[in-house]
Amino acid sequence: MGFGDVFLRHPDLFPARRVGDPWGDESLVIDFAGGPYRFTGLTTAQAETLAERFGEMACDAPPAGSPEPVSIALYRVPDTEFLPVDLDGWSYTFDRHYLEHAVEIAGLDFMARVDWCPNLVGTLWTPLDGGPFFRSQVENFFRLLVAYRLLALGGVLFHSAGVVSGERSFLFLGPSGAGKTTISRLSLTTGREVLSDDMNALCPPPGGGPVRLEKLPFAGDLGNQPGKRRSFPLAAFCRLRQGEHGLKPLRAAESVAFLVGCAPFINADPHRLDALTDNLLRLVRSLPAFELSFAKDAGFWPLLEEACPPQ
Repeated sequence: MGFGDVFLRHPDLFPARRVGDPWGDESLVIDFAGGPYRFTGLTTAQAETLAERFGEMACDAPPAGSPEPVSIALYRVPDTEFLPVDLDGWSYTFDRHYLEHAVEIAGLDFMARVDWCPNLVGTLWTPLDGGPFFRSQVENFFRLLVAYRLLALGGVLFHSAGVVSGERSFLFLGPSGAGKTTISRLSLTTGREVLSDDMNALCPPPGGGPVRLEKLPFAGDLGNQPGKRRSFPLAAFCRLRQGEHGLKPLRAAESVAFLVGCAPFINADPHRLDALTDNLLRLVRSLPAFELSFAKDAGFWPLLEEACPPQ
């Protein structure tokens, strides 16, 4: 089955360029890791839907002193362009087509592109004028675009749990079922803050200095409520394994190998896998990485604090 065959009535007519009929004249800026991001071509209902979803991260104009926003244009498309999809017993995954200078995406009631022109820009075509389903489809596309934006800045979007301990943060990673949500809940019992147990952003600051972990406003069981933009110096990467409490240092090659698997979207893109590997190598050379085995209590924190004393 080819790209878009599940979702699009005419996949061979997928837009080859960033053109279309805007939904409306409204725009909205959303500011978090890699941003700000400016959505244009919105109706009032679409702008209100996104403003409600992203809370304090949403604003009318970019914050003073911020870089030029990443542009995301919304265009109208008839709902007849999309096929009905029976979701019974099916785990929804949107289609991606990786090209040298773009990524094409097709999903339920939306199609989209991320292009380099030479700067990263996004385009989203949808028949939806606001509401919960519009919000979820925008978010599906948005997280992919953010992954590429972070890559361009030398960072990475990770499937992970991010926890703040004092003034520092720790990143816990592993496949589904490894314990990211469990370790987040255990950390909450100690008074530590969970940024997210699903997706977190890691990016070197533009002016140099310690690598910082930043909260992302994407879904997870814990810490997924949008708030003001904050980031924390990262103390260590931790690959999770359930068992008795223990901590084992990882070599740089081991670290990069498992981190590639935790970087969604980019790790499946053959045109940008080298750039992802380069970013990961720079990150692991500047930070310790461990395999953390843990039982279902918070006794792992003294091990981490001892292995990573505050600078």
